Amino acid sequence: MSSRDGEPRHTRYRQRRKPDARPPDLASLRASLGPPLRPERTQARPESGAKAGDPRAFCYRCHKAEVVCLCSRIRVAANRTGILIFQHPRERFHALGTARIAALSLERCRILGARWSAAGVGLAFEPPARTGVLYPGTGSTPLGSLEPDERPDHLVVLDGTWAHAHSLYRDNAWLQRLPHYALNPSEPSRYRIRQEPRTECISTIESIVCALKILEPETTGFSHLLNVFDSMIDDQIRFHCEREVGGAVSGR
Repeated sequence: MSSRDGEPRHTRYRQRRKPDARPPDLASLRASLGPPLRPERTQARPESGAKAGDPRAFCYRCHKAEVVCLCSRIRVAANRTGILIFQHPRERFHALGTARIAALSLERCRILGARWSAAGVGLAFEPPARTGVLYPGTGSTPLGSLEPDERPDHLVVLDGTWAHAHSLYRDNAWLQRLPHYALNPSEPSRYRIRQEPRTECISTIESIVCALKILEPETTGFSHLLNVFDSMIDDQIRFHCEREVGGAVSGR
C-alpha cells in the first residue's frame, strides 16, 4: 500500500528476477516441447483485421486462435449415425472446446446452439425419429448393450461442463423424452488441462468417438478426431509454457 494526499492507495507488487539469476534456456525448452504440429500458420482471416502471425488473429472455421488453428489437421470421417451436439452458450468460443473438431471431422454432425431465456437455457427443437441422448443416469441404457437393430439413428451429445449439461437437460423437455444412453469408457479422459469431476467423465469429442466406435465398429477414421484433440492440448501446453518462460525472462 502507498498513499497520495493522505489517502491509502493499493499498488501491485511485481516480483523481479534477481540480477544474478540465470535466465531460462529457451532453446532447450522449445526442443523439449518438440516442433509445432503445423509447420506453417494460416493467413489471418479478413474478418479479424489482424496481420498473419498476430496472436490476436482468429480462425472463424475451427474457432481457435490463428496461431493454434486446427483446420489443416482435419480429416473427414463418413459416419452414418447423425450426431447432434447440443451446446451450452458458454461453450461456443471456449478456447478448449472440442465441438468444432467433431463438426468439421464428421460428415453427419450438427451443432445446436442453446440460448438464454427467462425459462433457462434451451432451444425449441424437434428431434428426428430414432434419436437418443447420451446422458448417464439410473434409467440410461449402456450403449454397448444394444443390438444392431436397437441402435439410434441420431445421437444427442451435450456440450459443456457437467453443470452446464445438467442445466441443458433440466431446461429442455424434449431431451428428457428421448431414450437415454450411457457410455462405459475403458480409460480416463485425455483432457490433460481441463479437470473432469470423476474418472469416468470424458470430454465431448471423446464421448462422440467412443459412441461412434460402438455404433459403427466397421467405420474407419474416428480415431483421427482424438489425434486432433491431442494436438490441440499439446498446442495449449506449449503456448502457456512459452508464455510463462517469456514472462520470467522479462521479470514479469
